[in-house]
Amino acid sequence: MPDSRDSLLADSRRLMTEGRWNEACARLEQGLAAAPSDILIAFTLATAYRLSGSTERAADLFDRLHNALPDMAEAAVGLAQCRSDLGAPDEARTALRRFAIRNPEASQVYSALGEISLKTGCNDDVVAAFSRSVALAPTAAHHGNLAEALSLRNMFESAERHYKAALKLAPDSPASRRNYAIHLLVQGKVEEGWRAFEARLDPRLPDAPARTLTLPRWDGSDIRERHLLVVSEQGLGDEIRLAALLPELAGKARQLTVECDPRLVSLFERSLPGIRIHAFSRIKRGGRGHYSYGWLPPEDGPDCYIELGSVAFRLARPLTLPNNDHGFLKPDPDISAPLRDRLRDQPGPARWVGLSWASGAQHFGRATNYPPLEAWRDLLSLPDVSFLCLQYDPTAEDIERLSEFSGQNILQLEGLDLRNDIESLAALSGCLDLVLSVGNATAALAGAVGTPTIELLSTPGWVPLIEGQDSFLAANHRCTQSVPGDWSAPMKRARELALLRLAQS
Repeated sequence: MPDSRDSLLADSRRLMTEGRWNEACARLEQGLAAAPSDILIAFTLATAYRLSGSTERAADLFDRLHNALPDMAEAAVGLAQCRSDLGAPDEARTALRRFAIRNPEASQVYSALGEISLKTGCNDDVVAAFSRSVALAPTAAHHGNLAEALSLRNMFESAERHYKAALKLAPDSPASRRNYAIHLLVQGKVEEGWRAFEARLDPRLPDAPARTLTLPRWDGSDIRERHLLVVSEQGLGDEIRLAALLPELAGKARQLTVECDPRLVSLFERSLPGIRIHAFSRIKRGGRGHYSYGWLPPEDGPDCYIELGSVAFRLARPLTLPNNDHGFLKPDPDISAPLRDRLRDQPGPARWVGLSWASGAQHFGRATNYPPLEAWRDLLSLPDVSFLCLQYDPTAEDIERLSEFSGQNILQLEGLDLRNDIESLAALSGCLDLVLSVGNATAALAGAVGTPTIELLSTPGWVPLIEGQDSFLAANHRCTQSVPGDWSAPMKRARELALLRLAQS
């Protein structure tokens, strides 16, 4: 019956929005079993499978839909997205092009082609595909996709026009507002950018945090007589970088309590005296972090809260260089001393350069943000230095290739857990003269303890920069692509900076 089907679809979409993927899929599976020829139920179930991470099941169902309805654009797009997620982006792009030849007016196919090309670094297709989708259907989503692609290429004026068009058509779209915020921040327009960045908290976004807090949210008013709770929300690297603002914030509040990743608690307690530090209580469901607060004290607890990523906005922080040249986090001296001794006992040059070339977040599309190993060749020919691996769980093949580029064995210190033992990673980073890294938590931590750090990224991300220098961590400099896909310029700049930093050490 239509009513029961409509109710099923509405309930399932609500469950998906709440990150309750298993319940949504179970409901839809029952519905499809009762009505196996219902295209809309099958499509919604395939979409739920894909978004919940059951990519193979999604691909199978999208494939069945596509075979039954070869001209159904939604099925072709879903199948292509699954193929890309499963590691076959070229196959996905070829299939979308063939579909577009048969159905040249299918705007969503060009949009999907642009998205897959963007995530996989096939840069020649991106702007053309998104431009075609806008020409066919000038929707908010299509304008937003084109705006993002243009902004990533530093074509800011053109991007601005399409962001404005997207926001005019859908002014309440959290995804458009969040992407627009990053577009502003990367240009250094921080006043407007931080305000727009609040969109990241919209619960309609699948990765927005969910909390059990009943406290009022701090609105930026005087807190000299108030106890403020700063809550965690982003990845480990962002948490470290944004924590650089905590000393300033602590000076404005009667008391500050900071929620953080459990791996950071002891490091923060040592480095941020007077601030109460507590590990978060969090579970992840469907990509969304769910935070609970049973640990808050019944007496003398916080009376308002703010997200760590909103501190810059509430402080009305201008674009300026930070005053933490020597870092703001203090490694444990009892861990640092023996590590320094171990490095001192190694043969070869006494100046040490740490290397980290990959990120722990390996979701689809992330790898294109970072240079391939071959791009490191010239950078690793730095004279009179020894290289140390800061990459956790590196492969033997990676170590062998990087050792070949540097002309020496890349040292790996045994007995260290560089992923979970943040205290040891902080102490080791503090023993080094320089760190060369992609934009990950290791780079943020190295800069936070005051070690000169050069980060290599395809784009600056959300971090406002001043001539490449990080506006949160004075020790960090980001080298990014000026031409999408071309790592030669950022690597050349990184080498120049590395030589300069080593000469100053």
